[in-house]
Amino acid sequence: MRKSRVIPQNTQDTTMDAEHINLIGNTLSDLSVRTQELRRYL
Repeated sequence: MRKSRVIPQNTQDTTMDAEHINLIGNTLSDLSVRTQELRRYL
């Protein structure tokens, strides 16, 4: 049985989650740009 993650009530934990989400979003954006550049190159 899978246990669900408890949502932290601490704002510091929430801030870290937001930072991780922003990092993932920036990485995906960068990969999208690189993919477009590679498609133009090929």
